Amino acid sequence: MDRTINTIRYSNRAWLIALTFTLWVCTGKFSLAQDGNTNPFIGAPDYQNTQTLLSDFRQSRLDYLENEDALINAFTLTKAQNWDALHREAAALYSELLFRQEKYAVLESHLSLYLGETNQQEQTDIDLLFLESKLKTLSKAGDPEPGRALAKQLEAQIPQHTSEEKIIIFRALAYYYTDTDVLRKTLNAALEGLELAIKNGDIASQGYFYRKIADAYNYLSEKTKAIYYAKKAVDTYENTNDGLFTAKAHWSLGNILLEEDDTEAALVYLNKALDYFKKVNMRKGLAFAQYSIASIQYLQANYDTALTLAKENIELARAAGIDDMQLASMILLSNIYLKQGFLEEAEQVNDDVYSLIDKFSRSIYKAEFLSERYKLKRELNHIDDAFDAIEKKLFYTKKHYEATSESNIKALQIKFEVKEKEDKIRKLEYQKDISNLQAKEEYQQKIIWRLSATIASILVLVVLLLFYRQALQRKKYHRIASTDYLTKSFNRRGILKTAEARLAQQDMAIAIVDLDYFKKINDEYGHDVGDLVLIAFANAAKDTLSNDDEFGRYGGEEWLFVLHSTDEKVIKNTFEKLAANYQKYCNNLDAFTNNINMTFSVGVSVGNKSNKTLDTLIKRADSMLYEAKENGRNQVIVN
Repeated sequence: MDRTINTIRYSNRAWLIALTFTLWVCTGKFSLAQDGNTNPFIGAPDYQNTQTLLSDFRQSRLDYLENEDALINAFTLTKAQNWDALHREAAALYSELLFRQEKYAVLESHLSLYLGETNQQEQTDIDLLFLESKLKTLSKAGDPEPGRALAKQLEAQIPQHTSEEKIIIFRALAYYYTDTDVLRKTLNAALEGLELAIKNGDIASQGYFYRKIADAYNYLSEKTKAIYYAKKAVDTYENTNDGLFTAKAHWSLGNILLEEDDTEAALVYLNKALDYFKKVNMRKGLAFAQYSIASIQYLQANYDTALTLAKENIELARAAGIDDMQLASMILLSNIYLKQGFLEEAEQVNDDVYSLIDKFSRSIYKAEFLSERYKLKRELNHIDDAFDAIEKKLFYTKKHYEATSESNIKALQIKFEVKEKEDKIRKLEYQKDISNLQAKEEYQQKIIWRLSATIASILVLVVLLLFYRQALQRKKYHRIASTDYLTKSFNRRGILKTAEARLAQQDMAIAIVDLDYFKKINDEYGHDVGDLVLIAFANAAKDTLSNDDEFGRYGGEEWLFVLHSTDEKVIKNTFEKLAANYQKYCNNLDAFTNNINMTFSVGVSVGNKSNKTLDTLIKRADSMLYEAKENGRNQVIVN
């Protein structure tokens, strides 16, 4: 309510301009265009009032989007009246308005016109405002070189500017480096800019830098610091009338609180952000805020509300061209359907995301989605799709680790590097006058030298830890990809790979085992009991085989054994023991009310690494298995 009153109060200045203009028109003091039509922006009101209006925008006493007509009028009016200096200021602020309206193509044309002009008057701060808009626009361009060049140019010019001008530069750099994921420079620019903003009493810029620092710490998983600075950003912006940046600060804080599972507090701030984005119809802001709120509703099991929001957000994100948000909303929709028991709908949406997987901007997003897809396909018993999902997840997870291992080390280094600057900012928040800056800098240098050895040691440990974790991950995913999910033995891929390796090293025997009359078990007792029989056989094999033997589920009720012995007597003795153990395990199954005679047939092919290929051995063993089954089953035939 207080902010609404303040907005009205400052909007009165815009109305004063309109009133002055009306009186001017009524007295006949207005110009006519050559075609005889009146131009409503010619016949200027008071210069001082226009200047005050522009100052209110610059000091965040007026919100750009809620007062866009007043700013557009001022821009047109100053041009018509040839108030050159004031017009360039209005044009620079109009650049910011276009950026907030997300009219990037119009903004590029506008900047080309005004940056190409020869400025007769010295207006360094206004020129920097144009360059700020230019750099923010370039951060979104497909070609990174122009943005990188302008950023370097502005960095090089910093020493020659006043503190007010430096704030503009640091503001531009903080935005650019955030948008281009250069975290180290984001923090450096934000901390330098915050220090100057505190000294100069620039409240709006303080809020801007607090939010950038909060976002950086959130990326570094320093949640306590992220929440602290996000709250500082909210508190600071709520003392201004900049509705957009206040809403963005609300969204940042709400999103961090959501990640920390403080859903109630998160919902308060996210709804505040959503209300503003709806009021000014900012599609990008709406998409992000509404997705976070939909996620909270989902976590709170309010599935109908979450479903409605997710569906709206898919279309909203698609219209705004935000691919990651569109796909994230589709994944959320699939999860909601799954919770509601609508499996077909969940699978359809999941398949739609899968068809658009290349639109994800990062490998980790793809890996996380494929993990969800694997669970869904497993639940639906679509084994081939599930296996395909887990294979692709391994691929994208590996790409993510390869891309982020170095970044994780750099992130740790950044935390140490900015600590001294952050301490300095904390002190400035309570005491703006620093009487002995040189003494502080010397102290900082001593701390940095002491930290250098610590940082070096920690970085070495981090590198070793990352390599160790990657090795564990590779081993884990390799095991998953080679294991039958039901029996926890090797699957077809795993046992074939093992057999290839063994054959290259030693003579061995390949056996193919088929459980007798297994289809009859499924038909009479059901597939659940059939699964228990498969598990019983796998457990019996584990109890029977020596450490030098391996086995795996070859497909359905067929198994492939890799035996180190090539002696026919030893082989038959092994399968006799296995038959006894298999019967024992099956006798313990509650599903069988009476003891059932459980048997299997075996075909064995003995070979050696010099004259037999694995394919040949398997085909021969399969032929022997066929012969065993033709001869009445429940027997072992060795070639």
